Amino acid sequence: MDNSITREPMLEMFIFETLQLIEQLEQDLLSCELCNQLDSSAINEIFRIMHTIKGSAAMMMFDNIAGLAHSIEDLFYFLREENPRDVDYYKIWD
Repeated sequence: MDNSITREPMLEMFIFETLQLIEQLEQDLLSCELCNQLDSSAINEIFRIMHTIKGSAAMMMFDNIAGLAHSIEDLFYFLREENPRDVDYYKIWD
């Protein structure tokens, strides 16, 4: 059986879901920029989106996408868990 035939529906679903997640990510980031604030809710949502993209990309064996998503996920994990006091969240958007 040709592997590309069995993978095509999965690829279409990956693209569809990832595009939806990226649109949500864009809206969340624009909202944070407009409010000039990156609060814990936004950090959690961005982390969740990147975690989902990472897992889906890894499942599809898109290692570069999974690696990039993992790096961003790690950043937001740090922001969420460590809550660094010396980071001025308001200056992130400058």
